[in-house]
Amino acid sequence: MRLTRLAGVSAERTVRTLAWLACECAADALLVADLAGAPAGLLGVFQRPGRSGEAHELRASCGGRSARIGPGCVLLCARAADPAAWLAEPTPVQSGPRLLNRWVRGVLAGLTPFGVRASYPGRDFVVGGGRRIAQLALGRDARGGLLFQAVCAAERTVAGGEADPAFPGLPPLPPAGTLGVPAAALADALAAGFAARFGLAFEPHPAGEAEPPALADPELAGLASAGPVATPIGELEAHVSLAAGGSLERVRLRGDFMAAPGALRALEESLVGLEPGAARVRELAGRWLAAPDASVVGVTDARTLAEAIARSATHSGSASS
Repeated sequence: MRLTRLAGVSAERTVRTLAWLACECAADALLVADLAGAPAGLLGVFQRPGRSGEAHELRASCGGRSARIGPGCVLLCARAADPAAWLAEPTPVQSGPRLLNRWVRGVLAGLTPFGVRASYPGRDFVVGGGRRIAQLALGRDARGGLLFQAVCAAERTVAGGEADPAFPGLPPLPPAGTLGVPAAALADALAAGFAARFGLAFEPHPAGEAEPPALADPELAGLASAGPVATPIGELEAHVSLAAGGSLERVRLRGDFMAAPGALRALEESLVGLEPGAARVRELAGRWLAAPDASVVGVTDARTLAEAIARSATHSGSASS
């Protein structure tokens, strides 16, 4: 297993290495970096610019909510061509929530040496001492490899200015906190925790750099939106344009959720030509949510997704008239 350990690196270099891991690395690998330099907001791959509330933002290669990266924090990203080879479970672990549940165990193992009673409450963060100490994300690269990301608060919190999810019935987020340990020590402990938890043998390996996803999203040009709807970890927003007859011409789904980009694009393309309020829209959304290769986390209801598309289509119709 390749291990890339970056020490005292900038947010920009770390994000470029993340992009290399997602775009060019074909082997199983673990990247662990303790950061230095100016802080930045790290956006999920589907989030809109400004979502982190930080003055300077960069975009990650995983989905999910934003995190603050910079001095005093540690970023970990694992890439696995076949997650089953790491997990060694009797049946394949396929759904996004279950994958997140399994991979976070490496983070929890890495926190053990510091005497932290850490737990994963089943959303997208780790709690220690009643405070949020790590922000989690999941994704897939272009080859189908799994990406797991954790931004951990060693000496400074990783929570940015993003508002708490407003999904009905959810308890409020725990307050943001830190572990109060040196970032370099935490980075080394996380690598050791992953090795111990998943039975890995690491060899040091240099990593390359690649161009990270751009902040601007040109695919949204000319599309209309009725605004975001609440999801269990944040927001989802449908951006839509209509053909002359009123059917869906183009659909793009964005927000705080996690998903495999390829499966998301396949869903978006499958909706073209359908009437916005057709039952088929909800059916296809449900299939996407249930598909193992979609790795969806943070969207749980096909009806909510279908209604967001229908509402945005109404706005698109109003704009064109």
